[in-house]
Amino acid sequence: MKAKQFPFFLKVMFILLFTISSSNIIAQTVNVKMKINTSTCLDTLTSNHVVLLCGSSTQGTIPAITWDKTTGISAANVGGDYWEVNFQAKVGDEISYKFVTYFNLNTPTFHWDGWEGPINGPGDNRQLVVGSNDTTLALQFYNGWENKVNQYWRPYEVKNDSVAVYFRVNMGGADFDPASQFVDVRGGIPLDPTDAWVNIVTLKREPNSVNGGSFWSGVAYVPVSSLTQGMQQNFKYVIQPEIWENTENRTFSFSDNVIANGDTTIHWAYYNNRKPSGPKVNANILFRLKLDALEKAGMFNRALGDKVAITGAKGWPASGFDFDTESTMLKMTYNSDLEEWNLYEAFTKYPEEIIPFKYYIAWDASRIDSASQNWIPNLTLDDGWEEPGATGGADRNYIYTDQTEQIVAGDFGADQQFFNSLHPNGVITNPISVTFSINMAPATNETDNPTFALFRPGVDTVYVQFDGSLVPATQGKSMWGTDNRLILEDVDGDGIYTGIYNLTPPTFNQFCYRIVYTSPTGEVWNGSGSAVRGRRYYQYAKPVSINPIVWPASYSLAKMEWMTADLTIEDMPDLGEVTDVQGNSNSIAVRYELMQNYPNPFNPSTIITYSVPAKVNVNIEVFDILGQRVATLYHDTQVAGTHSIEWNSRNDFGMQVASGIYLLKMQAGSFNQSKKMLLLR
Repeated sequence: MKAKQFPFFLKVMFILLFTISSSNIIAQTVNVKMKINTSTCLDTLTSNHVVLLCGSSTQGTIPAITWDKTTGISAANVGGDYWEVNFQAKVGDEISYKFVTYFNLNTPTFHWDGWEGPINGPGDNRQLVVGSNDTTLALQFYNGWENKVNQYWRPYEVKNDSVAVYFRVNMGGADFDPASQFVDVRGGIPLDPTDAWVNIVTLKREPNSVNGGSFWSGVAYVPVSSLTQGMQQNFKYVIQPEIWENTENRTFSFSDNVIANGDTTIHWAYYNNRKPSGPKVNANILFRLKLDALEKAGMFNRALGDKVAITGAKGWPASGFDFDTESTMLKMTYNSDLEEWNLYEAFTKYPEEIIPFKYYIAWDASRIDSASQNWIPNLTLDDGWEEPGATGGADRNYIYTDQTEQIVAGDFGADQQFFNSLHPNGVITNPISVTFSINMAPATNETDNPTFALFRPGVDTVYVQFDGSLVPATQGKSMWGTDNRLILEDVDGDGIYTGIYNLTPPTFNQFCYRIVYTSPTGEVWNGSGSAVRGRRYYQYAKPVSINPIVWPASYSLAKMEWMTADLTIEDMPDLGEVTDVQGNSNSIAVRYELMQNYPNPFNPSTIITYSVPAKVNVNIEVFDILGQRVATLYHDTQVAGTHSIEWNSRNDFGMQVASGIYLLKMQAGSFNQSKKMLLLR
């Protein structure tokens, strides 16, 4: 019996269908998305640079992938260190690939000509076998290291109950010694649940990174249970010991994606936002300080042993430091000829680098001895930190230049700076009643007060809390303690809380304070930060006139709005020209004048012009930056009028002096004034 045969036409149809079906399988393409994180690139890659996917394909991709590192498939930046690359590939395609990084297609990143390091796979490459559906691959980190890593490696440990936060900072532009110093991250809630801004994570140096190892990185972990969607994290990078970035707080958000993914990388930053540039410059900087207002108010007297220093310029001291032995306290010396405190200090920094600093008073021990006539009630010897009004209490900043001799600009147009930015004419010499007014309505609603317990009018008590202010110290109160509080009351129920502070002279016209109110969960203080402008209010009482200075018997400060942070800072009022007149004869002093020399800079001679209102003994001298007298230009009686004299850059012995900064001083009766001159040969 013959076997049954398929009709010929059915055989043909079966072959055709099989061929068509196989052809469709072979020809089928899918979309592939790769996500790349370049926070582990050893160079300064940013979002406007180039990331390419390079490799080979057994069936071809669209666009075509090749090993030519200038024609790879381009990735798009999707924020920070995160990139995405999209292409089409055929089902079953086998792709071998790596990522390459560029500043532009002619300039690769420095390490391995832009290629990432070895991957644990065939040929030390990444591998992909294309499946039958559109696919998005798990996040892949660029391998900046020389050691071999797995394709889906992480620069941190994956923890199911925590979110990993990867920090990275470039220290190339900082005045920083990686052999003896290190870097950590400080911040608030939620990474630091105490909100004390203590160490969150200590970073480790990446020795193979750009500029001989300028990158430092590390990972902090925060429990998922402590996070809510959108929670903000504030932080800063800090050089140890205690050199904080002089920037606004850095910040990022714990988005729902970050919480769900369990990790985030914070795009790298330059420490202090300072790029490396060079070469570094060796220079001497002259700091000049006067304490006229404090001296008039009896808060400073060098004859009693009170001293002053600059801190922050070469680091900040740890708590409990000893002033005399602490190296970060740069001690100033008193220049009796110029009647000011000076520091002439050597630095090595990049031009335009920022030097943060403050002045610090070391009061004599007799100041805290109640049996001594020098006693200042409620003062402690560690109260000497400057809280300058010119910066809202934040650090002073000096911008380094490319000059080998540099001098810090003064306050109020003067040649010197003044402690706490207290104008010499800002001492109130008569009793005065000062009224404070605060609108507490913003503290009662969640829109303006989303963090703290809401203020309850008629229930909670409100205080002005003086915070680093020297005013309470003139009244026998502490500068920082709760004994200096002024209670505020809403007498007419309009939400405006007021209080009157009756001050006995001498005191100051500068008031810096915060607002405190009671709540069921404890006291609420507004304002925040340690180096950020706006952590307290700054307000000023203004005189009735400035020529001469006359203070009113009562003064009402402008009404302030309650706010959580970034508190209002008033501009300092005009208190007249800063002069070194002793006593109260301000009306006489303004008729004397020492004008700026011209030309300035000069070589080899310059003209000095000055005015006197009456016949008087005039003494005009030149000092070097160390305060040593160089030349006496005039020492005799001078008639009223404007006069000029030339200095030919020679000293009293007829010798030419060297290039540099010189101080010109004029004394006429009780009038003293100085100017700086620059000789450039």
